[in-house]
Amino acid sequence: LSGAMTVAKMGLVICEMIDRGMVQAVVSTGALMAHGFVEAAGMKHFKYEEGMDDTALYKAGYDRIYDTLELERNLDDAEVIVTRVLDSIDRNTVLSSRLVNEKLGEYLYKNVQGRSVLKSAYEKKVPVYVPAFTDSELGLDIGVYNRRAVSKHEKTFTYNPFHDLEHYTETVKAQK
Repeated sequence: LSGAMTVAKMGLVICEMIDRGMVQAVVSTGALMAHGFVEAAGMKHFKYEEGMDDTALYKAGYDRIYDTLELERNLDDAEVIVTRVLDSIDRNTVLSSRLVNEKLGEYLYKNVQGRSVLKSAYEKKVPVYVPAFTDSELGLDIGVYNRRAVSKHEKTFTYNPFHDLEHYTETVKAQK
């Protein structure tokens, strides 16, 4: 999956496909999962109207994603949730995008009403892989989390993208 599907309200199409058993795995951009997570957690995206001034929007606290606007604050609020989720994981656990997305889906399942890609994936046990995870907002949140841990002389998380590759390989091998 690529593009700004979740900010364009197309996440429900993906949810429907997962819920109907049409999807055995998701390979996605980090932005799609991050913005879908923001929406699932109750934050909003807004319609951009032609002619709006990007500099003025930026100064007012908005980020533009093609023809959609998002409050920068949304990303800060999402980071608070990501921190909560990471706090619940043993720091000896080696992270991968699949594991982080699963834990975020579990958080949504337990705490949020409504549908979302990560929540549906969690419910249906569909792995969500983000190959460029460290280049996504969620990956950056883990980076910030680790930097805070270093400043407190605490153990940081290790991230290994090859865990995703191996899990994906085993998923494919298990298919008929």
